Amino acid sequence: MATISLIILAIFFTFVSSSNENNIVITNSGSTNTAGYVINVQPNGRCSWKVTPHGAHLLMSTTPSSTTTQTSIQLSSARTKNMFQIAQEAQPFNQYPSTSCIKSVSFGTTLHVAYNGQQTPDLSCPLKDQRLINLNNVIQELIKDLNIHTMG
Repeated sequence: MATISLIILAIFFTFVSSSNENNIVITNSGSTNTAGYVINVQPNGRCSWKVTPHGAHLLMSTTPSSTTTQTSIQLSSARTKNMFQIAQEAQPFNQYPSTSCIKSVSFGTTLHVAYNGQQTPDLSCPLKDQRLINLNNVIQELIKDLNIHTMG
């Protein structure tokens, strides 16, 4: 029993240590009809993501399950540097007012970026500040390039 507890504890600490404040963490909440996902970009360019089908709890699991897909790639140093520079230029995230917007009940999601212990307002709502628009543009480009599927 003690061995199982230690293994579970080791898995938990491995997950927590990979969720470092210095990483850029992109979270899409998912919706009733779409999957959610978390993308973790490390300063060294390692990019991993986890997609959790709708109806499953996105942030409750520390290990992939049969209903969760997880994968990773290495981003170029130029792309990584650009992404972190744009995130840094948009800081502090708490300077922006909290946003909300009208969304579909079935397909509405939220999109947030966490970096340096701060979280952006919902980037899926209309943005007015050019720094958030720039950040959203590089995030959307990454999401597109990762070919993350949230339907079906």
